[in-house]
Amino acid sequence: MEKMTLDKLAEMVARGFEEATRNTNSEFSAVHEEFGLMKNRIDSVEMELIDIKKKLDNIVYRHEYEILKDRVAALEKKLKSAS
Repeated sequence: MEKMTLDKLAEMVARGFEEATRNTNSEFSAVHEEFGLMKNRIDSVEMELIDIKKKLDNIVYRHEYEILKDRVAALEKKLKSAS
């Protein structure tokens, strides 16, 4: 059986740390890439929301339409009865 020396133990520990560092760096790279993809998707969604908001600026809401329709009907009724 080979005798364990401090130098061999130090080498083993160093290799373990090197491997852990490589694995950690690889995992962080993958996470960083995923965040980049998510940021791109969020930017895309934000642009779509801006477009939707611009389109909605010119929209009459249903309840507003119904109120105006009722008011026009009442005015037409008054005009007919005044004639």
